[in-house]
Amino acid sequence: MDRAILYDNEPVRNLQHFLRYISYYYETVPAVIPDGHFSEQTRQSVMGFQSTFGLGVTGSVNLITWNKIIEVYQETVKHVSEARFARIFPCDMLEIIPGVTTNYLFAIQSMLYVLSQKFDNLGTLSICGTHDNDSVDLVKKIQKLCGLEDNGIIDNITFNMIANLYEVFISGYQMGIE
Repeated sequence: MDRAILYDNEPVRNLQHFLRYISYYYETVPAVIPDGHFSEQTRQSVMGFQSTFGLGVTGSVNLITWNKIIEVYQETVKHVSEARFARIFPCDMLEIIPGVTTNYLFAIQSMLYVLSQKFDNLGTLSICGTHDNDSVDLVKKIQKLCGLEDNGIIDNITFNMIANLYEVFISGYQMGIE
């Protein structure tokens, strides 16, 4: 579970978060509350996932099940997720490449900055409106940890991943959801 380092080294809570998100789109995967404990509820959700996606139904998470959970979560996020309160990313075809200066980056870099304050393994950056080396490096780390091509370009898929991470791990904490 190497990718779980992004989520504060809580692999069970990460698993539960991914399964919960997946359960919104697949009725055969029971919802689970992300509490960090591999309970019977979590086992049932894993079994529902395994059954839905043609994996051996064991209720435990091996590498094949984990990788499929990540794959399904990422596909779901790519196609159905967008920011709830404001659509910061202006269009699906935009790509913010290294070296570009744009007002759109202030909001994106603000989310990246807060995420970098929460997770030590991301590094730091300044909010400057330019996709500079620090900004590109942080985006590459998030892309790599989330299974995306780590090219440093902020496209719609990368933005959605950043926005979802921010919503789950920052906005959720502020609202008392953990």
